[in-house]
Amino acid sequence: MQIKAKLAEIVGKEHVDTTRKALLPYAKDHSLLECNGLADAVVWPDTAEQVQKIVQLANEIKMPVIPASSRQHFHGSTLPKMGGIIVDLKRMNRILDFDVPDRLVRIEPGVTWGQLQPELMKIGHRMVMPLMPLADSSVVASLLEREVPTNPRYEYGEPMTSNEVIWGSGMRFRTGSASVPGFPDKADSKGGNPEGPGTNWYRFFQGAEGTMGVVTWSIVKFEYLPEIDKTYFITFDDIGAAVEPLYQMQRRMIGNECLLINNQVGALIFGDGSDKTYQALKRQLPPWFIVLVLSGPPRSPEAKLAYEKKALDEVCANQPGVVRVDESLAGAVGLERKLPDMLRNPWPAERTWWKHQLKGECEDLLFIAKMEQAAAFTELVTETAGAHGYDVRQMGVYLQPIEQGRACHLEYQFYYDPDDADEKAMVKALYMDAAAKLLAQGAFFSRPYGLLSPMVFEKARGYTNTITRVKEVLDPNYVMCPGNVCF
Repeated sequence: MQIKAKLAEIVGKEHVDTTRKALLPYAKDHSLLECNGLADAVVWPDTAEQVQKIVQLANEIKMPVIPASSRQHFHGSTLPKMGGIIVDLKRMNRILDFDVPDRLVRIEPGVTWGQLQPELMKIGHRMVMPLMPLADSSVVASLLEREVPTNPRYEYGEPMTSNEVIWGSGMRFRTGSASVPGFPDKADSKGGNPEGPGTNWYRFFQGAEGTMGVVTWSIVKFEYLPEIDKTYFITFDDIGAAVEPLYQMQRRMIGNECLLINNQVGALIFGDGSDKTYQALKRQLPPWFIVLVLSGPPRSPEAKLAYEKKALDEVCANQPGVVRVDESLAGAVGLERKLPDMLRNPWPAERTWWKHQLKGECEDLLFIAKMEQAAAFTELVTETAGAHGYDVRQMGVYLQPIEQGRACHLEYQFYYDPDDADEKAMVKALYMDAAAKLLAQGAFFSRPYGLLSPMVFEKARGYTNTITRVKEVLDPNYVMCPGNVCF
């Protein structure tokens, strides 16, 4: 029996397609990684039972399975590198249940930021999200990839608790305290403990790019909406001067949203999408600035804002590199009032995503580092980009403190025209060159996607061998996403 007929028996003939027209969109994404072929089929399951049967079938016929949940993809993780079955989870987009007292929600992988955030706001809550993600990107995929949130206060608390996963072997499995018998209907457990009875299994599929299994639902944390917010901008002439103030703010747990960006990123985020506004913002915005949002909780909000503002003044008063601490930002009138909502919502669906506004595409070079390394790493990347002919004035830089300031997520953004082959090749070359130099200087590539995977995993042979042995247990026929991570 042909693969299409077998899949149709599982999901219905209207939810499987093998035509070239249907498969072409899955053969490319927004990354620099090239895919030289097509999948054999794309299937749109509606239940975990259907996903399990698809994976079991793939084991029988020894065919790859590539799960996808967002509407757009950026890292090469969903490309059918060796053919196989694309399991598009967009129909599995149900918000299954809310646990408001414990601030937990159980969602399927097709639920997007644009879908979940409005539902939470109706009950006075919100997700803590990365920096202005696409509205149609999957919440579960974002958390599985451990994308950093703009609110460091919640970054070190595990945002994803229990999950249900179909391992590559076809076994259906639940993690944490959701693994108790009868969950969710006939059990006292609410699934809020990620470790629960036994091993912390949830780590096996985080950052694994779909190579261990398919997550069919997750229980994730959300937070209350503050009663009041106050935005501050702390400006600097160079990135190095911002490190100590950032560290002190995080050590003293000042504010909620807190991030450092350069004027290139600011001009894209704060503009209206027009080139005129972009150019004006680039001229007027300071070279570097911290965005800090002080927030008052439902109980005693004014008092909390008052003591956090006092602490902020104390931190900045003793830092010679601080140019200004202000409630407004030059060139962006009224931004201070709009910014908290901007940071707590995905990018508007009707607008071109901010990273794609300048030239159409963007490649992110991202890694973890100590904050005191930020200036040296930025100088290294700037010099490398310039040597390859990239206009460094258009290089975006985003620093997100993590682990209470002990480290940071550093991200360099290279914008390019995808229809210009020479420009695309230049960005690819500088990307690989800069990554190799950063790796040699101690940068930690915790998410080495696509082109970087061979370079990074070659440096970590012991780790690679360990996760290969884990893979052999959970996916003995290696059907899950071959070609990803180190497999």
